[in-house]
Amino acid sequence: MLGGYVLALEVIAGQNLAVPSNRTPAGHYVLVSTSYGQWNTAIKAAMADCSVSWNETLTIRGSPLMFPMWFMPIFSSSSKAVRLEIRASFECGQMLGRGELVGTVETTLEQLLANDGQSVSFLAVDNQRISLKLKARRKKIPHCNTDGTMQSKIALDTDAARDAYTLFWRSNLREHFHSAIDGFQAVLEQCPHNHAHRAAALSNLAHAILCGFARTIENDIDRAIHLFRSALTLRPRGHIDHPLSILDLCHALCKRHSHKKDHADLREAADLYRSILPLCVEGSHLHQVVFDANGIPYVIEQCNALPSDPSDESISLRRIVLELCPPRHQHRSYSLNKLAEDLYARFKRDGNKDHFYEAVHLSREALAACRADDDQLGVLPGVLSDTLGHRFNHHGDPSDLYERIVLDVYLEALDLRSTASSQRGITAPEQGQLSSVPPPSPPPSPSPSPPPQASMSKTRPLERNIVIFGDSGSGKSSVINAITQTQLAKTSSSATGCTFAYERYRVEISGQTFVLFDTAGLNEGTAGTVPAAKADENLKNLLNELMSPRSDGIGLLVYCVRSTRARRALIRNYNIFYSAICRKKVPIVVVVTGLENEPDMESWWAANGKEFKSRGMHFEDHACVTTLRKHSGISDVFTRRIEESSETLRNLIVNNCSDWVVDESWFKQSFAAVRNMISDSGNSERSLPSTLIICDSSRNEEIEIAHCIHGTLRSYSARIGGDNYQVHRVPAPDPSSSNAERKLEGDLLIYYVRADEFSAARQKFYAFHAAYRGNVVPVVVVVKGLDDRQAAHQWVEKHIMYDGAGRLFSTFAPSEGVGNDSLKQRAEQELLDLIRQACLIRSERKVRGKQKRLARSRNRS
Repeated sequence: MLGGYVLALEVIAGQNLAVPSNRTPAGHYVLVSTSYGQWNTAIKAAMADCSVSWNETLTIRGSPLMFPMWFMPIFSSSSKAVRLEIRASFECGQMLGRGELVGTVETTLEQLLANDGQSVSFLAVDNQRISLKLKARRKKIPHCNTDGTMQSKIALDTDAARDAYTLFWRSNLREHFHSAIDGFQAVLEQCPHNHAHRAAALSNLAHAILCGFARTIENDIDRAIHLFRSALTLRPRGHIDHPLSILDLCHALCKRHSHKKDHADLREAADLYRSILPLCVEGSHLHQVVFDANGIPYVIEQCNALPSDPSDESISLRRIVLELCPPRHQHRSYSLNKLAEDLYARFKRDGNKDHFYEAVHLSREALAACRADDDQLGVLPGVLSDTLGHRFNHHGDPSDLYERIVLDVYLEALDLRSTASSQRGITAPEQGQLSSVPPPSPPPSPSPSPPPQASMSKTRPLERNIVIFGDSGSGKSSVINAITQTQLAKTSSSATGCTFAYERYRVEISGQTFVLFDTAGLNEGTAGTVPAAKADENLKNLLNELMSPRSDGIGLLVYCVRSTRARRALIRNYNIFYSAICRKKVPIVVVVTGLENEPDMESWWAANGKEFKSRGMHFEDHACVTTLRKHSGISDVFTRRIEESSETLRNLIVNNCSDWVVDESWFKQSFAAVRNMISDSGNSERSLPSTLIICDSSRNEEIEIAHCIHGTLRSYSARIGGDNYQVHRVPAPDPSSSNAERKLEGDLLIYYVRADEFSAARQKFYAFHAAYRGNVVPVVVVVKGLDDRQAAHQWVEKHIMYDGAGRLFSTFAPSEGVGNDSLKQRAEQELLDLIRQACLIRSERKVRGKQKRLARSRNRS
């Protein structure tokens, strides 16, 4: 056919895309219908504000568009009509049916071309204001064939059942409910156990039954839960719809628990929510639904309402709930206290001192985590006081009695305690017995400590510790000077190794006192320029300082990075302080310095913040600042930025600081964890970078190495996206070839395949997979000739059908002749993100394996 014109419709973004039935979608897509066919975008997940960004161009083909614009009026109006629909899909992978209609609009080809680049208002199903931003233009192509989507019978039946389901949701009429149930049941019967759409059919029927249960029309919620379980079985971990299936089952379990109060449902829902948390992207619609009032908050509140129970099952549940309550969560202090109660009951039953000591530790932590306006502030000090009194009665440790006296005085001062502690069932020593108790040893201090009686009349003001860490030259001392608004800390860019040396600086902000710890740069392991013994001594001094009686624990971690170095920000530094020293119990923020020349300092985070998440580093808050010194010769622009940065840093501390008190067990755990981590990372950083094994059979192996020198490169070092890699180019494996080269071990396998290579794709992939240990190493399959990641995922599912034990990722690469630079850049960025993610997974597995081997060797010795 001769060349002609098509309509290139760029679908940019949509706003206010709420689903009418209130069911949580996997994503949304745009469907375009004309008299010549239908076209749709890829399914994209919504954000928390129900907005979706597609940034995808649809090529709308049809006979009238073959003619120039001035011939269009000769066609009938019906041939130029265009219907745009926004639909919610409940599957990210292969979609069953067309999903649920969110909004629609009728327009024409002329209107789309005339309103190029403007937002289109939609008629929403539930009268919400919906908008969709589009760009339309005519485009000449060499061939113009009618194209579009075809609906199968099973998809049409699903759409009919879903329409009935939506009508029931809006009208509450039984006839619509029964039509939906019958329709979804008929679809399920058309999907045998090996059918690709069976999981979706199971979920649709289960949602309809659950909706009927909520409207008191259907009472078989057990069947709905059984169907959700079956769907989850068909979508195991790694499946693209696995998180949504977990969420569906959690909602059903919580709904049944709210009616039947079966604690087994609560325990299962808590465990499932714990597994879904790492799969939720913060800021996404899925993340928002998980933390909705009927999600994790419901589970936490109901679990905390359960009575104290010393059983393994109850203690395990309490620990899971604690994982659902990160630091600064409103229910964390109460959840800590409930776990302490269970452990205390376990101690009374079995007499194991470890349980009792952990209960005391958790009670202290619960009190430290309690906010000033928390109702638990009147309960937790008394609980800890009673526990300490019980331990004193059993073991006679004067320090327990001393701490209890301080707590009782605190309670009486606040008028939070009306009766003596003996009324709570704990035997406390009488006042006359106090004289017979040996006085507690005074805590180490430059000046003599007052006796217990003095501490009752006067308490030391709270001074919360802020630990500031990062590479040498990242601006830590300059950040301290900006916070204190003086030049207290000496600045230096010298890298002296991982010394753990520190300086203390006291500062008052908004009437609160903070102690800033300026730690030495962390550029090297202990085998660097500082002897290991010196580093150990400094580390012990730092930990002792933070846990001394005159210390109020650790309130906040501040990670400093330079804007020019943020792409190389070491996760090792993050793990040393956040994971090893603070056991992930202290909030952590990041400060990006050196941004004085940016047009807008905060815009740096919008462009680069995702880099931290891609490396597994998550922060409570951030600040983008300059730490220049103010002086007479500096311009007004820089002066304003310096003042703004100082205020931003001071607010960052006040708004994010917590109260976390440490004890002796923390010292032992942290010291051992830090030493192991430094030793492991010191060895790994001096080893080879991550190794990539790449197989691209279509690539010409001969290259120009230098002027007039041609040859092949099979192994070389490369810098990709700011990170170093050892790269090995390997040919497609041949079963008859030698196995010598296959002994090569990599951290990531990258396999390229053409989209038109169907018949031998599976056989060739598995030969490569087996040759280079793909069952252990993550694998990325790059499908060439496609234009989005979703299409690549579907292609791999269909033609490779991977079912191995390793991690398999898939992405796309446009054809080499495609001139779309933005598409190439998007493909390159997605592949780069996958390489980083997969290498991080492999690195973590290697570290865990090394730790297990070390533990086994210690046990044998």
